[in-house]
Amino acid sequence: MATDDGAGGGSVLTIFEAEAYAEQLEIFDIKSIGSTRWLAQHEYIEKLNVQAHVNVQMEADDFVGEALISFQKIPILVRELMAIEVWREKVYPKLVEMDFLEKSSMTAYIVRYHEATIISLLECIMFDKETVEACEDSVLDLMDYCYRQILFLNSRPPYDEDDEAPLPVKQQLEMGNQEQLDDQIKPLPFDIATKAVSVMRYFVDHNKQLPLSCITRMVNTHDLPTTLVPLVTESPWERRKEDGTIEKYIDGKWGVVEPMDQRKLTKIQAQVWLALYTLMQDGDIRKKYNINHHNKEELLKLRGHFSDELVDQIPQLNEMRRTLEELSFMQAPPAESFVVLEQLPEIREHLLKVNDKKWGKIAEFQKDSVFCPDDATMKAQAKRLAGTYDLDMLEALLPEDPKCGVCGEVATFRCSRCKNEWYCRRQCQVENWKKHKKMCNLIHDSIEKVADQTQELATTEQVQAS
Repeated sequence: MATDDGAGGGSVLTIFEAEAYAEQLEIFDIKSIGSTRWLAQHEYIEKLNVQAHVNVQMEADDFVGEALISFQKIPILVRELMAIEVWREKVYPKLVEMDFLEKSSMTAYIVRYHEATIISLLECIMFDKETVEACEDSVLDLMDYCYRQILFLNSRPPYDEDDEAPLPVKQQLEMGNQEQLDDQIKPLPFDIATKAVSVMRYFVDHNKQLPLSCITRMVNTHDLPTTLVPLVTESPWERRKEDGTIEKYIDGKWGVVEPMDQRKLTKIQAQVWLALYTLMQDGDIRKKYNINHHNKEELLKLRGHFSDELVDQIPQLNEMRRTLEELSFMQAPPAESFVVLEQLPEIREHLLKVNDKKWGKIAEFQKDSVFCPDDATMKAQAKRLAGTYDLDMLEALLPEDPKCGVCGEVATFRCSRCKNEWYCRRQCQVENWKKHKKMCNLIHDSIEKVADQTQELATTEQVQAS
């Protein structure tokens, strides 16, 4: 990938750094979320996440997953995921009631983004059956978490184009910290749920590595096959805009799909179909699945969504189509009768139990000690974030070259003032300047303001130290 300063591609972490970060991962209680040590761990997980995705893109060895398995840290990642989910549900609403964003929304955004970071890392490494085995008893909590995320996708309200319309720049600048945070975290729940679907598919694929009670909970307690059906029939990753264009959710963002590509499956749509295929065709799963009149009718809704184009993309679905046709005119065989000592998820329930009736006190503590830091702490956090989210470094790792903001051709340089717009040639930059000028000035002035504030803080610290 080309950049204006010639930065090249490579790796975020070496194997030894990945092992060092993985080894340092530890358990935090909910009260400690957002603390300095917790933020350092978020940085470790974020860098491991980025490197894991780089390894996938480069088709390199998954040394991130291997390090996490070697140091037995997969259960800790799952525990972190449960903790941040509980914090989001129980503590965050009370913090909002307290108007906790007096100085800055930076730390609050990191905490809210932490959930997306962990599920993204798990999505990247869970394709390997050894990682599923390494979950150990925490696999039940992770599976239940993914199930809750699928229910969220199934319960989303219809798409409203006005809900996602970008606010005018002036209005964005006038928003308070809480409004800015709400706007920033708006896309997170959908993105998190999409990644959880992929993790669930890996559980289905590697069902031989799961405890027997986990499979029973998956197919009978949660009835995963029928829970996945609305993801095909309603397809939350596809929407029609008012002008008639079709958009699909691809690689974490919405984009217009050309008419000739509208029947082409996205990665996440393929994940759902492949999960359904295994659930319907795997002999061991079918023996355990209790099919009654209700879930039979739900499963048969899939028949109307088969097409030649679909089978061309995933040929094995032809077998599933025949299975559904057979199911439509015959009684499903009863599930095998067997005794299972049921295991239950423990991590989330433990967190809820030990912190019961303490949510208000935790929120008060975090409001005072975590989300209202002094200027020096804010400066240190900003410096740490700058290193974690180094845009030049991350851009250099992307597999695709940037596109010109005017004509869409491959770009070789970008605006030197705002570093935000790419161009393929001088002519395109000149043509776009009148349109780009206002935003360029706004971004440039914001950068200068942050730089001045940082310098002022540094000078103040030097005076105080002397």
